[in-house]
Amino acid sequence: MNTLAESILAAAELPRERSESLPAGAYRDPSFAEFEKREIFAKEWISLCHISQLKKPGDFVRVDLADEPLLVIRGKDDAIRVLSRTCRHRGMDVMPTGFGHPDEGNRRVVLCPYHLWSYDLTGKLVGAPEMQQAEGFDRSEVCLHAFRSAIWNGFVFVDLSGQAPPLAERLTDLESRFLGKWDMASAEMVWSAHWDCAFNWKVLVENFMECYHHLGAHRKTLEPFLPAKGCWTEPENPVFSAMHLPLKASMQEEIRAAGHAETPFPVFPGLGLEDCVEWSIYLIYPNGLFFHAPDRFYWYRILPTGPESSSLVTTLFVHPSAMEAPGYQETLEREIQAGIDFHMEDMEMCTATQRGLASAGYAPGRLSHLEETIWQLQRWIAGRIKRSQAG
Repeated sequence: MNTLAESILAAAELPRERSESLPAGAYRDPSFAEFEKREIFAKEWISLCHISQLKKPGDFVRVDLADEPLLVIRGKDDAIRVLSRTCRHRGMDVMPTGFGHPDEGNRRVVLCPYHLWSYDLTGKLVGAPEMQQAEGFDRSEVCLHAFRSAIWNGFVFVDLSGQAPPLAERLTDLESRFLGKWDMASAEMVWSAHWDCAFNWKVLVENFMECYHHLGAHRKTLEPFLPAKGCWTEPENPVFSAMHLPLKASMQEEIRAAGHAETPFPVFPGLGLEDCVEWSIYLIYPNGLFFHAPDRFYWYRILPTGPESSSLVTTLFVHPSAMEAPGYQETLEREIQAGIDFHMEDMEMCTATQRGLASAGYAPGRLSHLEETIWQLQRWIAGRIKRSQAG
């Protein structure tokens, strides 16, 4: 672990023009995966879901994060909480992964199936059968653990440590300069899918955040209208990474000449003409991934499940007005399939990359200027290593 950490620190110190990929251990070593779980996913703000998934009291989303079984749930008081799924009786995960419990749904109470202890939507214990002979037992003193959470632009984040800097303050620049234009809190999630992935979480993040691979992986899907050559990266920021993906020149000219963009869904209100001539991708460190177009955006939630595996949720959002447009359902089905098509191209690349990392033939390679976001991620991770070393 120490040798690997020093290698990562050394790579992060390289200037962008001489940057290179990380050693294979960064994506395969069990001890480094434990470090990331402890020092990154348990100490940083992690996005879990969107408020459009939690419209009514009792609506919930089930998430496993850094060995913590979590339940994001809206209460009768309309507040959204991130609760532990660990029963306060004998410690059972009340919705254990792998036993048929849904990832989303609605509950009137949170019920532990082991001994039928039940909790209300705030996590307070309301039922504990056959406990009348337990001397001094007071169910009013028992509650599921609540984790520190925050809502930013409609997304629910959790800080397992309770000590991360305030979320809204950290993301002020990102919101004011970029993502605030889309009014993401008012957007509707219209599609989501879950994928069990045979690759390290960083493999997906790196792939998501660079457009160099449009030339190869997406040569028939994205490259024809989002050519890699014209893409460019925002300067390094300690909180997020951002890349701009301009449309091909002829499409930009057509949009400017027409004074508006012809898009499958209605353009988000508040966007200007220049916002319609490019797409953009964002990473809120460590794993909050956003892919924005004028008429929709995608959000990915990637969480590690092991050194060489991860759990991925991919989603599509549109403005509510899109759902009232003529032919919406047909358009939605077509755009979902298009999203799946380019995602499956990424899945092949990421899976094959993880396999290659196990090869004796692997060695760190030089990065293109179109992969500057990878270099930025390396430097952010190096900062977490330094923080750990400083105690």
